[in-house]
Amino acid sequence: MKWLGSKTLETNRLILRPTQEEDLKILWSILLKKEISKYYLVSKINEDWEQEKKWQYKKLERALNKDTFIWTIQNKETLEVMGQISVQEGPKPDTPDIRDIGWFLDTPYQKKGYAYEAALEVLKYMFLEVEIKAIETCIASCNPNSWHLLKKLGGRPLGTKHLVKYTYLDEKLEIEDWELTKADFLKEYFRKQELYITEDIDKDPYIKHISDDWVLNVTGESGSGKTTSLEPYQNNPDCIIIDTDSFKKENTKEKNIQGLKKYIEKKYGKLPDICSEFDSIYQSILEYFENSNKQIIIDSAQFRNMKDLSLLKGDIIILRTCINNCYARCLERYNKNQKGATFEELSAYSNYKKNIYKWYHQLNDFLDKVDQL
Repeated sequence: MKWLGSKTLETNRLILRPTQEEDLKILWSILLKKEISKYYLVSKINEDWEQEKKWQYKKLERALNKDTFIWTIQNKETLEVMGQISVQEGPKPDTPDIRDIGWFLDTPYQKKGYAYEAALEVLKYMFLEVEIKAIETCIASCNPNSWHLLKKLGGRPLGTKHLVKYTYLDEKLEIEDWELTKADFLKEYFRKQELYITEDIDKDPYIKHISDDWVLNVTGESGSGKTTSLEPYQNNPDCIIIDTDSFKKENTKEKNIQGLKKYIEKKYGKLPDICSEFDSIYQSILEYFENSNKQIIIDSAQFRNMKDLSLLKGDIIILRTCINNCYARCLERYNKNQKGATFEELSAYSNYKKNIYKWYHQLNDFLDKVDQL
């Protein structure tokens, strides 16, 4: 193991750096929130900053030490302090290359992939540069967010459970021991590097056969080439193509969409939201065309929002066009279709489409789940 300290690290959206004096009060105020610290093992925190700061400044004295591995998590775009991540001594002091890991994020940054992004970068550093052998940690059984994240990184539960008292909870909670070895982390890391959509590298489409139903599901980010890839099927009488973007059009002239929308509205009393209720839309498409004896082709970017993957039928193609190309194509298409657009309209559209740099993480999660079906 090499004692390299908390080297500054960067990801697509984050800066991970040694804690600075101006971070202290912000990090303390985050941990004062019970919903954040309830599953985070810390000693009692003073609710008065004047009493608390002497302990915080003692920690600061060690921030640049080579035996300290603790980072402030900072938003790369806004430079806001979001939380903290650390790789501290593990349960066995005589084996410093087997360590523990912990993190916390302020409420606005939760459930957006930031914790995974930070943990992935820190663990790459710890395994490949610092050369630790493993992570051994424990997670509350009632805290699925943390054990789902560790599992996503390659970790596994050891099956041993015990009770522990958390800082702000009155009763002891059951926790389970977890392990993440270097071999398992690298196996998962390189699998995802090969599988995932990235910002700057185009990859071949991902194709998977799920069932023998006459259904072809095509997805990818806006600008990935979904609609273009389906041009050979456009005039084929044996195919029905459903572009879910048509659901947003009030007066669509597509007869298949007209009939389908009426069917769905009658079934649910209204048209379900295409993003948050995509499962209902997808299931209804299959029901409506069940007896058509034609190939059903569903073209949608909203597959990333699917909650129940057991609904998927037929084959799925996930276009893995790099996100930089997707973004550029979206702007080109807008300029072509909206020739009279003002500078302000173009600016508003381009700012909206920058969201694909966030959305594609959801698509990667969907891709990961499909790959494991």
